[in-house]
Amino acid sequence: MPKQEIDGDGVFNLALAIVGLVMQEGGIEIAELAKHFNVSEKAIAKAVHAITNSEDLTSPQSHFYLDFDSFDEGIVAFNRGSAHLDQAPVLSRYQQTSLAIGLEYLASLPEFESNKDLTELRTALSGSVTQRIVVNANLNLDQLGVLRDAILASHRVEFDYINQLGKHSHRSVDPLRIDLVGNKHYLRGYCLDAKELRSFRIERTSNLSDTKLPISKEATQEIIPDEVYGTGVGEIVEIAAESSAAEIFWNFPVEGQLTKVAGRTRGFIKVGNIAAIARHVVRYGGAVEVIAPSTARDAVRDFAARSLDGEVVTEE
Repeated sequence: MPKQEIDGDGVFNLALAIVGLVMQEGGIEIAELAKHFNVSEKAIAKAVHAITNSEDLTSPQSHFYLDFDSFDEGIVAFNRGSAHLDQAPVLSRYQQTSLAIGLEYLASLPEFESNKDLTELRTALSGSVTQRIVVNANLNLDQLGVLRDAILASHRVEFDYINQLGKHSHRSVDPLRIDLVGNKHYLRGYCLDAKELRSFRIERTSNLSDTKLPISKEATQEIIPDEVYGTGVGEIVEIAAESSAAEIFWNFPVEGQLTKVAGRTRGFIKVGNIAAIARHVVRYGGAVEVIAPSTARDAVRDFAARSLDGEVVTEE
């Protein structure tokens, strides 16, 4: 079933794809675009309006103007705006890093080990970033391989797990998918202990094994949402981060738009538990400030105090 609603990142990515396709092929029917991208016509319209509202950051000029007469007839067509793109847009540091991480992850898979096109892309992109981006060093690639094989074979897995609060447990999970968010790998699967769909940071698993048992009927009927962290639970925390610590926004779902205030990145993140934010913030040694709510500020202060007294360990 086509996606009826897409989030901000989805609209942005869809808008980019639509621009490239329409500028190359000419006017395309809305229904055809919806079928091509497996989204609703409503989602296509939303992305098209995002394109027409885009402007050059250096001047109040639009890059593309929508042909509204054609749009009223169900066709998406653009005319170039007065702010002509004389050269390819420059990727942001965040975009460069995200692409590099994705390419490095693909290169770690056996089936892409000798892929010439992938090698060329990695080489080209590495010249645009200050350092080579690699998959999280804490990731056990052998364990990842076992997990991938279990997913392909529809086998249940077992592993030891440490959650974000440091609690240890043993889990039996019917694995369904592996997602890469920033440079964090997540297993999406049906947890036999919780009797529901859960997300697990793969770097926090150990002693993972394929039980060779088939996954449950409940697991096969699960619909995996795009949101790794879940949409119905969590608390909103406002934080501000120095440029050296801006990566903290990669570790949580972001609510709304990030802004720059006094040289710092500022925005709202969703956390599963207020106590969990403290462990992340303290790691950056003052480069991240919790602005609100007060309960989150108190949690960070208390956690930092216990760390200084040697009561807790701040590593993930």
